[in-house]
Amino acid sequence: QEKTVSRLDGLVLLTQMDEKNWKGVTQTFVIPNSITFKSEKVSSCHNKKAICVGRYNEQKGYEYMVEAWSIVNMKHPDWTLHAYGAGELKNNIQQQIDKASLNGKMILHDPVPNILEKYVDSSIYIMSSRFEGFGMVLVEAMECGLPCVSFDCPYGASDIIRNGEDGYIVDYLNSQQLAFRICDLIEDDNKRITMGRKAKRNIQRYNQEAVMKQWVDLFNCLTVKEA
Repeated sequence: QEKTVSRLDGLVLLTQMDEKNWKGVTQTFVIPNSITFKSEKVSSCHNKKAICVGRYNEQKGYEYMVEAWSIVNMKHPDWTLHAYGAGELKNNIQQQIDKASLNGKMILHDPVPNILEKYVDSSIYIMSSRFEGFGMVLVEAMECGLPCVSFDCPYGASDIIRNGEDGYIVDYLNSQQLAFRICDLIEDDNKRITMGRKAKRNIQRYNQEAVMKQWVDLFNCLTVKEA
């Protein structure tokens, strides 16, 4: 595979972390996915709701989400976590929720066509994935003005979230740290609201115009070299 890639003029990757795996093989470029929608509505970050979106499968690490929310719920039982998705582990995850006595506090929903409205109705986005190709849900949530808390998983979260500015990156698969940062945002209204506003502003580097410019610059760079 590396021999084939080494013949390329350039290899485009989605994240900085992914790029490191190909250093020295060929010339690499990082160009992320772009925001798929623009949201005129922005979360007030006042509602006592957190949200996560993704398939109910092994990749998304929902058992860590259950562990984290159990800790959050002990301190802030007036907050609820709403998950949206479908998948083969839904019943298994529900059993974990039942065992943790989180019924009505962590709620599994089916996919919905109006997910943008669900983002805007929430105040914090949480991602507990074991791995991601990019983490598009973070981009979507931030476009809707949500501060995000995520594991430092491969790949994408550390590129998208500016730690301490528009969200938090915590140690990989560390449920206690995940819970700590969620509680930090719950307990500080001003911080949560400010981070949400910064998320909306910062994520514009992923808008279609900005990402398209990176592609145009790449093609110009390669064609100049060939000439």
